[in-house]
Amino acid sequence: MPELPEVETMARDLHKRVRGRTVVGVTVHKPDVLRGATPRKLQRVLVGRRIVRVWRRAKLAVIDFDSGARVAVQPRFTGSFVVERSGRGADQYCTLHLALDDGRRLHYRDVRRLGTFQLFTPKEFEAYVSKLGPEPLEAGFTGDWLYELLQRSIRPVKPLIMDQHRLAGVGNIYASEALWRAKIDPSRSARTVSRKEAELLRDAIVSVLGESIELRGTTIRDYAEGAFADKLDAYNRAGEPCRRCGTRIVLTHAIDGRATYFCPRCQR
Repeated sequence: MPELPEVETMARDLHKRVRGRTVVGVTVHKPDVLRGATPRKLQRVLVGRRIVRVWRRAKLAVIDFDSGARVAVQPRFTGSFVVERSGRGADQYCTLHLALDDGRRLHYRDVRRLGTFQLFTPKEFEAYVSKLGPEPLEAGFTGDWLYELLQRSIRPVKPLIMDQHRLAGVGNIYASEALWRAKIDPSRSARTVSRKEAELLRDAIVSVLGESIELRGTTIRDYAEGAFADKLDAYNRAGEPCRRCGTRIVLTHAIDGRATYFCPRCQR
């Protein structure tokens, strides 16, 4: 599933390509991806409106229009954007497209159709994102803040930092990587993490996300944009030697039902 770096990459690319363009038509091929609108309502609200910004919140790519309307796209496993002039993006996986005033079309493609394309008013959007945790790349995400969060929970630390209501944007890949960097066992009870360890974990989360954004994310299976996969120290390296101590990286599903990779020697 695309996490913060991958969605950030999508949003930055799309902003450069469509900012300032006006929507002149809306065609919905697969209405089951829509939330908050019917095809007719989407057309009524978006046609004639100018795209003013594309940005990211948590794992959402957000498209702002000059009317105040917002579309939030959650790509999940296989969602992606294609902007084209020739019609090549309109394959069987195109769920909908927006026709733009310069002759191009913005397609939202989703092979498995697990993602969503949701229309919001400004008030609806604020209510929706108010339930999400803070952004890990903003100034308010400090070691002290993270320590206080961890101290309030007996949950394993990995699923806690992946909880989007507690901290936005961190998913399975980057939780595993950050915990490896901080030398913290992902199965440890969150409240056993010391203040110093929380500082290290905060720094690890920020650094791994920032480095991945610089490399346009991690290419694994369905997402095929980024080069960060070559930099992974834990995720997807089961059976390979730990880059710190040489112990084989372990894969387990016992912590939270997800694939968790860690070093049984380094991470305590």
